[in-house]
Amino acid sequence: MMAQYLEIKSGYADALLFYRMGDFYEMFFDDAKAAAQALDIALTKRGKHLGEDIPMCGVPVHSAEGYLLTLIRKGFRVAVCEQMEDPAEAKKRGSKSVVKRDVVRLVTPGTLTEES
Repeated sequence: MMAQYLEIKSGYADALLFYRMGDFYEMFFDDAKAAAQALDIALTKRGKHLGEDIPMCGVPVHSAEGYLLTLIRKGFRVAVCEQMEDPAEAKKRGSKSVVKRDVVRLVTPGTLTEES
């Protein structure tokens, strides 16, 4: 899963990556540190990479739009990465298979249409 995250993130180095994990969008590494501070949410950790803890934070999918708006207003760009298949489909390929994901939306100050 982390290999997939890093591959997708490499295409959006200038944006925070909202990475869909079930009912949450999760952010990792420097994205997590920046988002946790900007959104005043908990910074935790998930697993290890190169022997170091991976910083992580997340927001529920059902309230993601409000968090996105806050991040954009604070000057961030956000790439929204969705699950492109049901996790059950991934399991059919094998127990270690990763759910297919792709960035479906890039949110920037210029893309906001909501009234303040």
